Amino acid sequence: GKTLLERLGGATQLDDRRDALASFKELSAEEPLRLIVEGGIGLLVRLAGDEDAQLARDALETLSNLCDVGVPAEVPEDRPNANRVAGEHNCDMLLSDAELLPAALAPLERSDFYVRFHGLALLRQLLATRADKTHEALLHAPAAAGRVLALLEDERDIVRNEALHLMRDVVPTAPPELANILAFQGGFESLLTIAEGIVREEGSETADAGAGAVFADTFDALGALLARHVANRRLFVEGGALGRVLSLLALPPSHTSGQAARIRLACRTLWQLLRPPAGAAGGEAGGEGGGEGGGGEGGDE
Repeated sequence: GKTLLERLGGATQLDDRRDALASFKELSAEEPLRLIVEGGIGLLVRLAGDEDAQLARDALETLSNLCDVGVPAEVPEDRPNANRVAGEHNCDMLLSDAELLPAALAPLERSDFYVRFHGLALLRQLLATRADKTHEALLHAPAAAGRVLALLEDERDIVRNEALHLMRDVVPTAPPELANILAFQGGFESLLTIAEGIVREEGSETADAGAGAVFADTFDALGALLARHVANRRLFVEGGALGRVLSLLALPPSHTSGQAARIRLACRTLWQLLRPPAGAAGGEAGGEGGGEGGGGEGGDE
């Protein structure tokens, strides 16, 4: 591993860099490797931002492998926890420098499918292994959180759904301030656009067979953004999101069970607004400034 990293760091020709990184990516999937920041994790993060798409893809996939506590699947019998130890170590290294996570997520602005897919996979590994540290890093780099949120608008279902699953799974346990950032950076608008698109396509030839599950995930994420945050609820009502949910309540006399389930989900969200938010004291923390002032573009530049 060390030899490949040295070769990768010293390569000046694009083909040599591609070959060295491809070999190291393969190694990262086969052996539990522990890297330091300088010349290791930091080098891979820099490559993730390279203008060459293949280097960016492979760098992000390698970082995802390194931070996955289940990779490699097979470990030496005398070191049964080697993959977990290595994965936790690499997560800690990536999160040890405030600039590394924002830099690793910056390539998500590119439209390349594999760059986005592996970038989201890396974030999922970090959240699964070091949730608190990852939340803290995103709080200090709100523009990075915004890049993930923007992927809800990706027209490719795989990318959009992975971003949606992250929202659904992460927000319920994230600090209220992070939910505030996501809401004020357009979270409600993006989620409701997905829901409205599903409703428009119902019954059409282009309707997605899995649309019901996506609709449910969308409203789970909406509920998570509303659950603990007074400022988010105010934004939801005053910013027009409430009216958009009300428009989803139309149910024809002859309707399917899927349409009825959709109405129940929308009603659940409306009912949630009538109940006191959990941890209301924390929900007001940061107020609207957390989303607009704290969510400015300068957080991770």
